[in-house]
Amino acid sequence: MKKLFSLSLLVVPLMLSTVTFAQSAKSALQQKLTQLQSYSADFSQTVTDAQHTVLQESSGHIALLQPNKLHWQVNEPNENVLIADGSTLWHIDPFVEQVIALDQSEAVKNNPIVLLAEPQSDVWQSYTITQQGNSFSVETNAETSQIAKLVFVFEQDKLTELHIVDRQEQLSKLIFSHIQQGQDIDSSLFKFNLPAGYSLDDQRNDPAGL
Repeated sequence: MKKLFSLSLLVVPLMLSTVTFAQSAKSALQQKLTQLQSYSADFSQTVTDAQHTVLQESSGHIALLQPNKLHWQVNEPNENVLIADGSTLWHIDPFVEQVIALDQSEAVKNNPIVLLAEPQSDVWQSYTITQQGNSFSVETNAETSQIAKLVFVFEQDKLTELHIVDRQEQLSKLIFSHIQQGQDIDSSLFKFNLPAGYSLDDQRNDPAGL
């Protein structure tokens, strides 16, 4: 009985320590993201499968304006655009000339990329965050999320890399360049107008659409 009691004394501090580290990592990441305020950069992207085979290489541009606006564009030949305007998340696919509209407050629960522009969102409570130096790993257990893990890499307070791991264990590694933080950004980037000839799949207020 004494051995069991002694073991329990060790387990409780260990659990408290783990919780403390997790909270500390989350606070540190939120602080770094909050300092971005506005952010724009070009990126190169490499996608590999679970066996580290390169599946795709592309480039693009990202712009965000806190508290809740994001513009994410992948260039040709795999062109697509993601726009978060504060209320709606627009996914634009030029290849099929289609736009999918999602309620942003719901979509952010399943697409943690949007959290880049929402560092103070309550949704952060749904993720497990760990820190190793200037690298932060953000994981979700939500089965509906296509993304399993994000890794943010900073150089001091500058976001320089983003790694995205999906449910099929495909890794998208983005390296940022021409980084601008705290600079003015054209607000028109975050406004959406349906292009001529495009169809609209409006899934707002439809949880099944997520």
